[in-house]
Amino acid sequence: MTTTRFLSRTDAAAYLLKVHGLKRSPKTLAKMASQGTGPAFHKAGRDVLYAPDDLNAWAKKTIGVGAFSAIEHKLAAIAA
Repeated sequence: MTTTRFLSRTDAAAYLLKVHGLKRSPKTLAKMASQGTGPAFHKAGRDVLYAPDDLNAWAKKTIGVGAFSAIEHKLAAIAA
């Protein structure tokens, strides 16, 4: 059985920066959670916890696909 090590909001912010280069503060993650725009999270009582797999999936979606020009990014955004 594999056990997932969940991350606190502070640790999740550090993880996103270290692994994906995304600068998101714990406060920003809290705001995004309240708006439903951030990574999936879990609650354990008052504690908010993030699974690394959920952070990775959200980061991949946020970063999007690679492109060689600005117009390619615009076209990809329109197609999505």
